[in-house]
Amino acid sequence: MSRSPRKTTHRHDGFTLIEAAVTLAMLGIFVTSIIATTMGLQDTFLESQTVSNLHLRARHALDRIVLLTGQAVTGDAEFSTLQANTSADGFHCLRFRLISGIDTVTGAAIYDDNLKVFIYGDHDTVNPCSGLIVGRGLDLSTVFTTGRGSDGRLGTTDDAVNTLTNGIPVVELLVRPTFAPRSGDMFTVDVIGRLVTFTIRLNARGTDGNFLLPTDLVLTERVALRQ
Repeated sequence: MSRSPRKTTHRHDGFTLIEAAVTLAMLGIFVTSIIATTMGLQDTFLESQTVSNLHLRARHALDRIVLLTGQAVTGDAEFSTLQANTSADGFHCLRFRLISGIDTVTGAAIYDDNLKVFIYGDHDTVNPCSGLIVGRGLDLSTVFTTGRGSDGRLGTTDDAVNTLTNGIPVVELLVRPTFAPRSGDMFTVDVIGRLVTFTIRLNARGTDGNFLLPTDLVLTERVALRQ
């Protein structure tokens, strides 16, 4: 007499469902881990790019400042530092004029008074600035009034793009406030005789808002001016 086969369908079905549940759980963990790793690598890559951009921005800003200041003349009556640093030595702004020509009779320099150069860093009182700019105009108040954006401050990305004669911008933004340092001033200038010393101090923040560099990036450049 033949025996009927045992019915094991339910046992196999149950085992298969458990395996599927475990597999899905492991797959979920694996996918989550991959996503977390990818996001971590992406954040690291972005932070690395930010630091690289910081170094490039600092070098570009200092090179631009040195190039402009090399055209200044210390004998110019308008050559002066402005916006004294109340917490330490130095100033936040350097003002000078560029020579537009030479008087054919006297041989004296002719300066462009309407396009004075203002190399202006972070400052919070009169004519506030949050970043580092090159301003062009009759005086710093005019640069501020003409170039400030809706936030009422210079040195930010919403600075006005108004241009003066020959397409020269009122405000040339060199460093945004997002690169502000841990401590100290973003920009200071000292003048001793014909020697001008510029100091730029910057840092960068990661996606979590923390500083990326343990110590601020500090670049210093000295320029000997013409008399």
